[in-house]
Amino acid sequence: MSEITRKELLDRIESLIAVEDFVALREVLSTSRPADIAEVMEVLDEVARQMLFDLLDPQEAGEVLEKIDEATRSEIVEGLSSTKLTDIVATLSPDDAADVVADLTREKAEQVLDHIPPAESVQIGKLLRYRQDSAGGIMNPDLIKANIHGTIDDAIRQIRRSESAEDFYFIFVVDDAGRYMGEVSIHELLRHPGDTLLANVLQKEIPVVNVGADQEEIANIFRKNDLIAMPVVDEKNLLVGRITVDDVVDVMEEEAEEDALVMAGTNPSELDTPHIFKAASIRLPWLLTCLFGSMMSLLVVYHWGSHFSHLDWLCVTMFMPAIAAMGGNSGLQTSTIVVRGLATGDLVALKFMQVFARESRVALIVAVLCGSITGTIASLIFHFGSGRNILSVSHPTALSLAVGLAMFCGIMLATTLGLALPFMFRRLGIDPAISSGPMVTTANDTISYMTYFSLALLFLHLFGG
Repeated sequence: MSEITRKELLDRIESLIAVEDFVALREVLSTSRPADIAEVMEVLDEVARQMLFDLLDPQEAGEVLEKIDEATRSEIVEGLSSTKLTDIVATLSPDDAADVVADLTREKAEQVLDHIPPAESVQIGKLLRYRQDSAGGIMNPDLIKANIHGTIDDAIRQIRRSESAEDFYFIFVVDDAGRYMGEVSIHELLRHPGDTLLANVLQKEIPVVNVGADQEEIANIFRKNDLIAMPVVDEKNLLVGRITVDDVVDVMEEEAEEDALVMAGTNPSELDTPHIFKAASIRLPWLLTCLFGSMMSLLVVYHWGSHFSHLDWLCVTMFMPAIAAMGGNSGLQTSTIVVRGLATGDLVALKFMQVFARESRVALIVAVLCGSITGTIASLIFHFGSGRNILSVSHPTALSLAVGLAMFCGIMLATTLGLALPFMFRRLGIDPAISSGPMVTTANDTISYMTYFSLALLFLHLFGG
């Protein structure tokens, strides 16, 4: 559905809610896709959202909950009775049901799990024990598997007996103990005679992932191997589930969103809460850290100001914003490139010395050009100002050289910081994306100012005798 059509759907639903025409609303919902209904619900206020959700049958409600964002889903499930929640959860696949149950209070979650079929309850309970960002947390335990001693006919009968509504692309093959042995594609099942042993057409081309693997690692495996589905095993190599490409698309979106939020100095959990005070409490630690960093920059400026004459200090401060901004931007460029490489698992990005060799040469070219341009501009301004008695600079050449060299040093130092910090954070188990955040940008400002003022004072003393 196009953006215009979605807007029309929203306007139509809002107008029907305003006049409480539930019959027409029900007709609109029955002809709309769950993803579009979910998007509309994210925009509606709480009362209208609940009114609209109550018109959905359990199957439709489950499909909408799958598509809706976590903060809105949490609000919706909070207002539902245990009975209605049970009906909805019963329509979902185990992995999606686990996501919904995870948003419930412990008491309500237990009530829901007690009232759904025992087999499904056990499956959901097992999924809830895994971290949400692990293979176990995103896998679907519903899969079709066959014994390695069976034939193609046995595998086809297994497919026909399956009650799973999920799409499948392979038959996963296990031994008598349930250990994963390999896979057989649907293509192979159709090509060979029915009495062919599965062992004779077994393939082991698909990478296997452990239940504890991080979802970002899984996304990288899918991307590099062009996978459609992947088996998940436990520590004993027992086949426990599968991950499909639609799960990985969600993971990629989530990881990209998380990195973007961390770079902006906030946290992904902000999107999961509808409460503004909690959202503010998530942002404040980062902002207060930046405020403290800015105060450090202020102290640096305050300390160095007394070492210059009034006019020299005026000329020095003219280029402070440019030097700090260029240093911050160049550091941000480097850290973004490194963070991207670490996130995608590129081997080249994982080797510090190779990355350092490349980025230092790039930074050197950029720093020389920007330093030369800035120094030339400063020289023109200072000499023109002195000649016209606009700025009576004591030593325009000295300050011009200081500005150009400070720009060069600022870019090189910021690039080094932007390169080293992601690797250091990764080694400490911290998200490398933090190195692109406002905290590091603030640190760059302080270092740039100290470098600039030191050079300016040094050149003035050298040229001033």
